[in-house]
Amino acid sequence: MGWPDLNLSSSTQVTLCVATGCGVVMAGLLTLRQLKKWRMKGKKTERRKDVVYLHGFQRMKFTPSLSGPCLKVETWLRMAGVKYEFVDASKSGQRSKYGQLPFVELNGTEIADSNIIIQRLARQFNADLDADLSPEQQAVALTISRMVEEHTKWTMYQYYFVDRLDLFTQLVGLPGPRIIHWLIRNRVSKMMQTKLYHQGVGRHSKTEVYQLGNADIRALSALLGDKPFLMGTKPTTVDASVFGQLAQVVYTQLPSPHRQVIINSCDNLLDYCDRIKDQFYPDWELLCAEGH
Repeated sequence: MGWPDLNLSSSTQVTLCVATGCGVVMAGLLTLRQLKKWRMKGKKTERRKDVVYLHGFQRMKFTPSLSGPCLKVETWLRMAGVKYEFVDASKSGQRSKYGQLPFVELNGTEIADSNIIIQRLARQFNADLDADLSPEQQAVALTISRMVEEHTKWTMYQYYFVDRLDLFTQLVGLPGPRIIHWLIRNRVSKMMQTKLYHQGVGRHSKTEVYQLGNADIRALSALLGDKPFLMGTKPTTVDASVFGQLAQVVYTQLPSPHRQVIINSCDNLLDYCDRIKDQFYPDWELLCAEGH
């Protein structure tokens, strides 16, 4: 049976054919993904007592994770000396009860959301990195974390996932033929534009967004000064939060307004990131090699 005669022009018919083909491909990919999830759910993986199983996005060749929240939790686990194992969610197909990453498993219990994860694990393992901070310092640390996670992060997303998604996907690599790359980029861009709009950052022009983000970067640099860590001589939870976001800018080496301002006028943040990486990730290169 051929294409039905709908009195359409040849160019329109070609467009419909391409659109139909793309739809079939996407449906196939979604079906395969769902089958993978069902298959993984059927497998029982033995979990050891008192070991944290951190579910996160796959390793990448420049950073252990391109997700700020995932890298935040992993960095905190290392700072706190909590034993953990990493679970590649791209292979398991698992997500938290909120449909997000990261989440952790501990003794049969799932804990989701990076902030709640850290709070629960700090109590469970008596590993409160903020125990020596004064109430005022704790308030400052919380304010910094909120700025980075609820504002600075979104200005970065505007650049990486909307304005220069083409560069970003070239950097991380995408599977399959070019048409699949286009479909993925188009879907990610539209999804992120919607999120940015509802968050508020996406309602501004690109120039305004970058100015807002760079103001945050300069504020972080001023707060850090010449201290080893944001709250003094010892790392605290806020350092894990800030490192999780800044590492995406510093180590992916993708040109961006945020990276430019760090290099040009906030180089103490470069030293800060290197200090955390060297102290808590002696295996950084090995982890990144898993993403090749």
